[in-house]
Amino acid sequence: MKTKPGLRFLYGIMIALLTLAGAIGVTAAPSQQEDDRTLIIAVPSDIQNLDPTLSSGDPMTQEVLTAVYAYLIDFEVTEENGVMAGDPNNFVGDVAESYEISDDGLTVTFHIRPDITFSNGDPIDANAVKFTYDRIFGQGGVTAALTQMAAVEGADSIVVVDDLTVEFRLATANDLLFGNMAQFGHSILNPNVVEPHMTDDDPWAHEWLSANTAGTESGAYIIESREPGNQIVLARNPNYWREVANDRIILQIIPDASSRLAQLQAGAVDIAYGISTNDLPGLEGNPDITVNRNTSRALQYLGMNNTMAPFDNELFRQAIAYAVPYDTIIEQVLSGYGVQMTSPVSVGMPTHTDEFFTYAEDLDRARELLAESGVPEGTEITLAIPNDSAEARETAVWVQSNLREIGIEVVIDEMPGAAFTEQLQRREHAFFLHNWTSINNDPFYQFFWLLQSECCNYAIYENQEVWDLIGEYMLNTDTAAREEASREVQRLMIEDAPWVFLYQPDTIVVTRTDVDGYTYYSADRYVRYEPLFREDWGG
Repeated sequence: MKTKPGLRFLYGIMIALLTLAGAIGVTAAPSQQEDDRTLIIAVPSDIQNLDPTLSSGDPMTQEVLTAVYAYLIDFEVTEENGVMAGDPNNFVGDVAESYEISDDGLTVTFHIRPDITFSNGDPIDANAVKFTYDRIFGQGGVTAALTQMAAVEGADSIVVVDDLTVEFRLATANDLLFGNMAQFGHSILNPNVVEPHMTDDDPWAHEWLSANTAGTESGAYIIESREPGNQIVLARNPNYWREVANDRIILQIIPDASSRLAQLQAGAVDIAYGISTNDLPGLEGNPDITVNRNTSRALQYLGMNNTMAPFDNELFRQAIAYAVPYDTIIEQVLSGYGVQMTSPVSVGMPTHTDEFFTYAEDLDRARELLAESGVPEGTEITLAIPNDSAEARETAVWVQSNLREIGIEVVIDEMPGAAFTEQLQRREHAFFLHNWTSINNDPFYQFFWLLQSECCNYAIYENQEVWDLIGEYMLNTDTAAREEASREVQRLMIEDAPWVFLYQPDTIVVTRTDVDGYTYYSADRYVRYEPLFREDWGG
């Protein structure tokens, strides 16, 4: 039996009140104090659907959900060379004070912290956990699918033992469960608050939770107020059981990246997201600015729909892969803030290898493969990209330039983000730029979603040998056998070339130098606000 107590490195402060019009999910907080400790973050977009079980795919929404709600377990925070990070491979209790895994790996028992409450004072107990998972499975969707992927077959697999003890009963022992659970979709909800909003037309109170959090917040913050399109104010949850280093986080919505940078340089905001990579080198030497840089596990690739001509031709796909100027894109588009992608398994993920990667910019080899493919020179293809990313636009131009050198004309189709995503999900793009981050730091989890699932196999890649290996080793706990199987999937997929492997971008969060406590979470790349503080606040 194994027991792992909860751990988090945070700091303690009191909360204050700020009242603004247009409030969403407002919860009362203590009155404002003179020593109010507020941090301002410049962000590119507003939040959307706040139902944690069926939230939108919007990163800002999910970062706010991560601040407002808590889960049974979380990633362990470690320090290496002065850098704080959430370890994607190790877990600690969060709402659960500790957990135990049975010797056969089929039962995980969570012991809930005594005397913890939601923001309104109601107890967070086994009943709340059971209600949360009944709702997850009742609604269906991605969170239910992720939980079932880890062999928790349904609501009946979660059993209340007593007020502070819950068992998860697994059909198969596996290593996926915790990585799938340590994220916003598993936010513990307050049944006393949510149940009154459950109706025949809306049996799981999705409509209410899409726009409200008041009284059901289990995490470090409440949404104190919101002005759509302008700002969101998060205040410290007065009933949160851990210490928090600030009183309030103000998210100022500034769509223009240059404006966010100007506000940061002027000291009007403490932190800024989405600073252009072209501006980052000039900030590195600024004594007032800190560029927090971490190699992410995110994948940026050019997808090629394997069922659409000419991309249904493997030799043509390989020709494209040899024609792309990889180093130039990393140097010119990312300004060096990224690493070469050499596998469908990210650098930083177990079993990654670059042993099988053969593609490099080689126009002569690309021309040879193009000739072998039978696809004539002068063929025109369309590359679809979202129009809200300067990096996407610049990458597309470099690809266009190099493919012209081998006789392929590329038309760049810049699309509004929503339209691009809609067509991506309908598998209508023949050639497209896409990025992906797997919350679970597991190669077979990543293989499934990107190479096999109906959800996200946007290249419509089909290889039965690959699919069989994914099915056989998804829940297998034999580490050596899994590694060998993963290596084989990597070899086969690189040979088949359904993608052009571009890069793994660095995760960049730029702060004023006097802001401390930033902790990098490679699993989801969301900033955790709880440990952030300014040095002039003192201890």
